[in-house]
Amino acid sequence: MASILICEDDKSTLGMFCKLLEANPLIDEIYKAYTGREAVQIIKDKSPDILILDIDLPDIDGIQVAKIACDLNPEVAIAFVTGYPDFAAESFVVHPYDYIIKPIDVQRFQETVNKMAARRECDTLRNKLKLTGKFPLRADDGIIFLNLDDIIFIEKNGKETIIHTTNGVHKCNYNLKDLEINLNEGFYRVHKSYIVNVNMIDMIQNMGDSYIITFHNYDKTVLMSKNRFQFLKDRLI
Repeated sequence: MASILICEDDKSTLGMFCKLLEANPLIDEIYKAYTGREAVQIIKDKSPDILILDIDLPDIDGIQVAKIACDLNPEVAIAFVTGYPDFAAESFVVHPYDYIIKPIDVQRFQETVNKMAARRECDTLRNKLKLTGKFPLRADDGIIFLNLDDIIFIEKNGKETIIHTTNGVHKCNYNLKDLEINLNEGFYRVHKSYIVNVNMIDMIQNMGDSYIITFHNYDKTVLMSKNRFQFLKDRLI
């Protein structure tokens, strides 16, 4: 579940927002602010997961509040609700999830909050799985939880992604970018088609314009690009 801050200087509009949020099962804590300064103080004290900000506020405008919030917590989810469409381009500096123009479309507001809260839930679960050393993988009859330590490398082969582990091979249709999010710092993208578990590497050999990676007790090899090798070398040696 997620905590949310609503910053809106109109009391009736703020009250409407709160009623909608109180009925939302994905929200467990609601903070209210009428001014930008009040919002900033709540952000510092409570660190809410989601911000719903009006832009035209009596003191600090909503975009400035969002910038301060992002400096304090880059993962915070932000949506603007305002009567001023002209600020849309300026607001993109904080990468808002949505920019809703007043009068409020209640369905859109609820959908936006639900999507932000669901993303928060996913991020929380993903981080917990990383701490436990598990990697979730969809299967035909459910979910397989692989041990991260057992993964040797991951390769993209056409439309198919192949995960090589010490216990066998698993195939899926994830792209490598999405997979990287679920991996910990022990994994490294060595090529556009490969992610390797650094702890499983036995040797990296030069092959002219590229490099070949070999692994402990595994007969398959992986191609490594020259610039990725240099980056890894600078970081490790």
